[in-house]
Amino acid sequence: MRRFILGLTILLLLSPMLWGMPPHPELMEKIQRGELKAPKHNLVVSDEELAKAGFNPAQLKALSPARPKVAGPFNMLVILVDFSDKNSQVAPVFFDSLLFSQTQSSVRRYYDENSYGTFDLVTVNYPTSTGWQRAPQASTWYANGLNGLGAYPQNAQKLVEEVVDLVNPVVNFANYDNNGDGYVDGIAVVHSGPGAELSGSPNDIWSHKWAIVPRLRDGVYIFNYSMEPEYWTSPGDMTIGVYCHEFGHAIGGLPDLYDTDGGSQGIGRWSVMAGGSWNGSLGSSPSHFDAWCKIEMGFAVAGVITTNQTGVNIPNVEQSNAGIFRLWTNGTIGPEYFLVENRQRTGYDASLPSSGLLIWHIDDTVSSGNTRPWYPPNSPSSGHYTVALVQSDNLFQLEKNLNSGNSGDPFPGSTVNRTFSASTTPNSNGYAGAGSLVQVTNISNSGSTMTADFSVQTPTDVDDDLFNRPKNFQLSQNYPNPFNPATVISYSLEKSGPVELDIFNLLGEKVKTLVSGRQGAGLHQENWDGTDQSGRPVSSGLYLYRLRLEKFAETKKMMLVR
Repeated sequence: MRRFILGLTILLLLSPMLWGMPPHPELMEKIQRGELKAPKHNLVVSDEELAKAGFNPAQLKALSPARPKVAGPFNMLVILVDFSDKNSQVAPVFFDSLLFSQTQSSVRRYYDENSYGTFDLVTVNYPTSTGWQRAPQASTWYANGLNGLGAYPQNAQKLVEEVVDLVNPVVNFANYDNNGDGYVDGIAVVHSGPGAELSGSPNDIWSHKWAIVPRLRDGVYIFNYSMEPEYWTSPGDMTIGVYCHEFGHAIGGLPDLYDTDGGSQGIGRWSVMAGGSWNGSLGSSPSHFDAWCKIEMGFAVAGVITTNQTGVNIPNVEQSNAGIFRLWTNGTIGPEYFLVENRQRTGYDASLPSSGLLIWHIDDTVSSGNTRPWYPPNSPSSGHYTVALVQSDNLFQLEKNLNSGNSGDPFPGSTVNRTFSASTTPNSNGYAGAGSLVQVTNISNSGSTMTADFSVQTPTDVDDDLFNRPKNFQLSQNYPNPFNPATVISYSLEKSGPVELDIFNLLGEKVKTLVSGRQGAGLHQENWDGTDQSGRPVSSGLYLYRLRLEKFAETKKMMLVR
């Protein structure tokens, strides 16, 4: 299955597809009100365009670039270009620091933090060495009232072709083929002036990743590129967010995870590949890549949960590459699954909407990215995200376009939701409606290291002692049994200690915790009124109750009849 996922990522990476920076939140509101029109996304260089330019489409497919390496030094070429009608306002040395500094906030330091020190963004030709290049045409010619994303040649693709020719005498493009596949892996063009993703002007270029008809220079092809602005509203105010986002496309082949149609928020401010690229002041502190993106980039590997586990430590992913877990039925590997990660407001994640445990619902078979939101009462079969955030408050506000993330999203969050299972809201069912057996329970308070119990299996030992029975221990059969509406569970303890008494359904999903704490020796009685943890009546049927002590556990069955 990993081969399938990798294939999908490589397809995105190699496709000459256009991916754009998400609009600034204020601009997004104008688009939603119909005051502005969002540019087209997902445009491709067609076979017809390739053939017209004298390039054989079949040859392009045969010579497609391999996935760039994402470990060690990675050479990235950054070219500055201005126009006769829009002169540059910022010295090239500013971009030396913004992109490659090791001592101040930079794109390099952002990728270093996200990759846990395994990926180092460097260059052979600093922007100061190549300087600002003057484009042959005015900026309005390339923008053409369409943000530079219109038809060739009056678009950003033509600008890139011309800039490549301008710097060719001083740049050895072979230095930027990091994996030796014959293609330049990283090239970014910085245009003078602001970006349309903030200004909203059709005569400004919208930041994006796209591709040109391959050009052979220094023995390597130049194909994919990204384009970013010089400043936002005034010279010197440029931030790293837009660069981190577009480099995610250009280097990692990642798709946009915001809704490019503007109908929802995608995964909002929780990922740099969505609205998180604007976190901080105009993107000064972009959010980390979400768990799925880090895995796709090769920055992290998910721990696959194959057996039920209690008290699992979950370190924050800003500081540990061991904080992502993958859960699905019996630990099976397939295209649909959940990812769990602990996100905290630290490092470049300092401007997150909140903190806590994020649970992601992934479906790698979805090729439309995050453009088709799903929320009840609609059917998931009508469409859903590739990467969806399970919001602990169950309000689906990201999908409904009501906000870009808040304290109701993580667990336990503002609703103090500590349980995620088939019987909770939100639930852990698959998109087809079947139970996944996934449970994340006993979720701790948000912290640098969180804990939770993970379940992916139905308990098979419900009538067996897990340890040797204490001499003076007894778990009695509930009375009455069968029962309606309530029953009493009695047990005796040999000595004081930690006790947990839980109710489960036959799928092994926790329905309710009756006791969780320390109790003294002697006889104890607990009532169960046939409701779940949220106080809702459960259906008729067979249930299990389990008493767990420090070194012992026992389970019995009971019948609820409505």
